Amino acid sequence: MSNRFLSAETVIESLRDNGYNNTAYALAELIDNSLQATASRVEVGFIEEQQKERKNYTVSEISLWDNGIGMDVNTLRVAMQFGGGTNRNDNGGMGKFGMGLPNSSISQCKRVDVWSWQDGNIPNHTYLDVDEMKTGALETIPEPQPSLIPNKYQKAFFSKIPDSGTLIIWSKLDRLTWKTGRSIYRHCELLVGRMYRNFISNEKIRIDSITYRKSGNDNISAYERNTFKANDPMYLLKNTSLPHLPGDYQNEAFFEKVDEEIIPVEYFDEQGNKKEDNVTITTSIVKASIANFILKTTSGSLGATFWGKHCAKNIGVSIVRANRELVLRDSFIPSDLRNFKGRFCGIEVSFPPTLDSIFGVTNNKQDAVKLIPYSMGVISDQAGFDTEAEYKRDLQENSDSLLQVFKVTDAISKHVKELERRLKEINVVGKGNVENESVELLSASDNAASRATHGSEHRQKSGHQSADDDNKLTRNDIIDHLIQAGGMSQDEAQYKAERLILNGNRFLIEDVARDSEAFFDVSTSKGLTLVLFNTNHIFHQKLLSQLGKEHLEVMQTAIAGFARVMNETTNESRKKYLNAIRRDWGIVISEFLQEPGSLDPDDI
Repeated sequence: MSNRFLSAETVIESLRDNGYNNTAYALAELIDNSLQATASRVEVGFIEEQQKERKNYTVSEISLWDNGIGMDVNTLRVAMQFGGGTNRNDNGGMGKFGMGLPNSSISQCKRVDVWSWQDGNIPNHTYLDVDEMKTGALETIPEPQPSLIPNKYQKAFFSKIPDSGTLIIWSKLDRLTWKTGRSIYRHCELLVGRMYRNFISNEKIRIDSITYRKSGNDNISAYERNTFKANDPMYLLKNTSLPHLPGDYQNEAFFEKVDEEIIPVEYFDEQGNKKEDNVTITTSIVKASIANFILKTTSGSLGATFWGKHCAKNIGVSIVRANRELVLRDSFIPSDLRNFKGRFCGIEVSFPPTLDSIFGVTNNKQDAVKLIPYSMGVISDQAGFDTEAEYKRDLQENSDSLLQVFKVTDAISKHVKELERRLKEINVVGKGNVENESVELLSASDNAASRATHGSEHRQKSGHQSADDDNKLTRNDIIDHLIQAGGMSQDEAQYKAERLILNGNRFLIEDVARDSEAFFDVSTSKGLTLVLFNTNHIFHQKLLSQLGKEHLEVMQTAIAGFARVMNETTNESRKKYLNAIRRDWGIVISEFLQEPGSLDPDDI
């Protein structure tokens, strides 16, 4: 019977339950390592495989490679240890806890293989395997051995292998939050973009996501490609995932900087020496000029636009360590502000790794657990003090680091109040709208056009190109198209064109009376697709006009999908065939829906 202090199986399972919120955060640990290795390129790959018992493809392996400085044999072996790593004394870098690579990996999978190489030499390879560790078959990190990257990965991942770099493969996946490459990317898109916004926007690094599919004989080929864009909750950066702003504001930042405060914070280093480092609090607010411009040409509130919806995903105080976001904490924002105008301001708290212990930075770099809003009255009472002053005096006498935390949280609260005051002076709801942004103010047609636009952008990224995708929408081109194909007046076309430029939609869905056998018409010109539903058609009269908003939006989106199929068709004869189908379909629908005896024999 074994008398070991620790059970390998229990320890390994405990390490696997190490608190990563989801797959995105686990992958972020690997990206941190790549940045620490001065990589300028990171590719995250999701290798899908078709299961025998089902037709769906699911992720069977996840890869990550970078073009960083790579690792020698000793560094690679230490990097695979729990609590190893070589960056513990790097006070300016991201990786300091030495847990990232092994911990993040086994939180998602049972096996991780690593190849790393330098100066064009043969890579060194080692691995961890949870099953082998549990049984005791693997008790030490395998000595890294020179080993070429398997050919199936080389062919799929690299057009040219960088001189130095690292490749990580997660396999035997059993704890993924999401199951397909597309879904993992969608859930990671805003989070990864926000975490690494400063590096992406400064072009210090490019992070790509590629979904691969595996076929017979281990052949792996790229199926879908995406590049992570910076996602800035401060909205001060340009070229981010925020949709392009309208009109002449296209090249401007959405928000403007309000304030920046530098707070000195005291701490003790490992030798017990008293030192000081700075925390920077930066605030921003939506530009009133842009808000007003948008509200002039939309029937809804600013919150119901593309830009407002994007902001709604970034509410809170962004806590940033070593230029990388740890967490976006909304508890600093009062609920009434959070539910209404809170999306239109930004607060960032930035600090160096020297202050990790002060703010309680977790070893998985997902949080700073001490940097939260405090009620001084409640906390002093819980600590057994009669007054707040007495409690603070005790903290001072004992050099308690919580006093340093209070300096920062008090400053955050002060800035929140100032932003709340300034937001009262900015209109975000337009004329005559109630101050309740939970009310949906866009029409079914607007929502369907938005869905079709985003769907088309996704198909374009996936390689399904349309000849009009690269055309930039211009006001004059839109007006000409709406007058000629839509039969609109000059004034109406100008108004519609302004709204399209404003909201960024490349689809316009309208109801018009047409002398046509088709129940809808489609025309595309210079990037704008016009979908016109014929109000004279019986299908519109009996069904479309009777639908509620939600179901009408679904129907209009479905027909916009047909329009996209036509746009992607490059063969002219096939395009004519699809147009003929559209007209014939309208005729047959009329025949099927007309009451018996109401058809004119000449119409048959």
